[in-house]
Amino acid sequence: MDNPKQDKKPEETRTVTSRFLRDAFDQSPINATTFVNTIIRESVGLSASDILFESLKNAVRLRAKIDGVLYKLGEISHDSYPEISSRIKVLAELDPTEKRRIQEGQFTLDLEGRVVNLRVEIAQTIHGEMIVIRIHEKQTIVMELAQLGFNQNAYQIYNDMLQSMAGLILVCGPTGCGKTTTLYSTISKMNENQNYNIMTIEDPVEFQLYGVNQMQTREETGFTFAEGLRTVLRLVPDIIFVGEIRDQETSEIAVESGLTGQLVLSTVHAEDSVGALFRLLDLGIETYLLNSSLLGVVAQRLVRKLCENCRAPYQPTPDEVELFQQILGRPPKQLMKGPGCPSCRKLAYKGRTGIYEVLKMDGNVRDHIRKKVNEDNLRESLRKEGFTTLLRDGLEKSEQGITSVEEVLRNSLRVS
Repeated sequence: MDNPKQDKKPEETRTVTSRFLRDAFDQSPINATTFVNTIIRESVGLSASDILFESLKNAVRLRAKIDGVLYKLGEISHDSYPEISSRIKVLAELDPTEKRRIQEGQFTLDLEGRVVNLRVEIAQTIHGEMIVIRIHEKQTIVMELAQLGFNQNAYQIYNDMLQSMAGLILVCGPTGCGKTTTLYSTISKMNENQNYNIMTIEDPVEFQLYGVNQMQTREETGFTFAEGLRTVLRLVPDIIFVGEIRDQETSEIAVESGLTGQLVLSTVHAEDSVGALFRLLDLGIETYLLNSSLLGVVAQRLVRKLCENCRAPYQPTPDEVELFQQILGRPPKQLMKGPGCPSCRKLAYKGRTGIYEVLKMDGNVRDHIRKKVNEDNLRESLRKEGFTTLLRDGLEKSEQGITSVEEVLRNSLRVS
C-alpha cells in the first residue's frame, strides 16, 4: 500500500529561464557568491516580487513570483545549499550558523543604477531551510496615482476623498493585492510640497519615503498599531498611515482620529468595499461613528497585463458572453489574449495593473448603515445604482485589451 505521506514530485507546469540562469544552475561546483548575485539580478530583471528557496526531499527548488504567479527557475542539490544559505545570511546581516530559529533581515543592492531593497525571511521546514527574498524597488512600490489602474470615475472619487483632509479612508483586499503601493503612492502625492506632517505606523516599514516620519511596530516591546497610533496623535500629525486595522482598539482610535481633524489612511482585510464596512462594524465600531468618520473604501486586486506585442482579438466563448451579459448587461465588445513571444518571455503577460472599486460614504450608504441592512442588501442596492465593482472594472479592462477574462476570474472576484 502506498504511503499517503510520501513526498511525490508533481509535474512542473510553469518555468522561466535565461542564458545567465542556465549558466548559474550548470556550475559545478556552484560558487555561492556568483550564484546568489545571478539569481537576484535575473529575478529583478524579470520584475519578480519574491524569490523562494524551497527545501524538498531530494533537492532545493528555486522559484520566482512574477506578476503574482510562481515560476520555477531551477534546482540545486542539498550539498550546494549551505554555502548559498550562508551567503544570503551574510548579506542580510544574519547569523550563518543559526539553523533552528526564524530569522529576518534585509539588504540593499545597486543593480546598474536600480536601487533594490531585499527583505529576507528564513524558516525551517521538514526538509531543511526555506528562504524567501522579497524584492522591493521604489519604482514598483511608489508610483503616480494615475498609473495604478483607477478608471476615470474612481480616480476622481478617490481624489475627492483625499481633499477632505479629515476622516478615515480604508484600502482593502487580500495579501499581495497592492494595498501598500496604493497608499505609499497616495502619501507621496500628498507630500509633494512638503506641507504636511505625515506619520506612519507600519509592520514592517516597506520602503523609506523622503520627508515622511515612519515608525515600525515592535510586538516584543508592546509597540503595537494601537500604541503607535496613540503615540503619533501626540506628535501633531496632519496625515496618518496605519499599516493595518486588526483589532477593536486600533479601529476605535483610527475612527476617533478621523473625527478630530486628521486624515487617516489604513488597510483592512476584506473581500470588497462593502465587506470592509461590515468588518469595522464587526470590530465593535458604532454605526453613528462609522457614518461620521469614514470617508470611503477602496477595494483592489492586481491582474497581469497582456503583452502588447503578442495580444490579439479572439472570439469570446459562450461562458464569457454570458458573464458579460450578467455583469454589464451586454456581450463583450472585444476580448484579447496572447500566445506569448520573446518580448514577454513566452509568458503572454507583462506587468500588472490594479482593478478597483471605490465606495464613497454618501447619504445613501450612510442611510443603509443607519438602518442596519445586511451586506447582501447593500451590495444589491449599489449594483442597481450602477456601482463599479471589482469584477465590473476587471471585465471592462479586459474589453480594452489590458488584461484577459481568465486573469480577472483567477483573482477570485465576486461574480454575484
